[in-house]
Amino acid sequence: MKTVDEYYVHQNLGLWDRVLRVVIGFCMIAIPFMELVQPGATVAWWHGASMLVAVYPCLTGILGMDPIMRMAGVRTCGGSRRNQCGSFPYQVDAFIGHDPIPENHKEHELSHSSHAH
Repeated sequence: MKTVDEYYVHQNLGLWDRVLRVVIGFCMIAIPFMELVQPGATVAWWHGASMLVAVYPCLTGILGMDPIMRMAGVRTCGGSRRNQCGSFPYQVDAFIGHDPIPENHKEHELSHSSHAH
């Protein structure tokens, strides 16, 4: 039987890495889109490829976890108190100088959940 920790998504991206990934992903979608909405635009192969590839940086930036970096054992967060791994709101609080209290690593059981049958 798996423990709760095995189901938990361990984030490995810092705040700047996450923001940069979302911005790059958005640009990879917006630039071809803006070209395609012009009158008389022709569809090129790179329009679709760019939009398809943009899914990866957008999702990893939003989720805060990059599976390729995780397999390589690389983390861009957790090196200092201001760059701890955590939820995006937690990282923003730490960045602007607030001292957020880290969440406790409590083990949660489904028996206490409303989803348990």
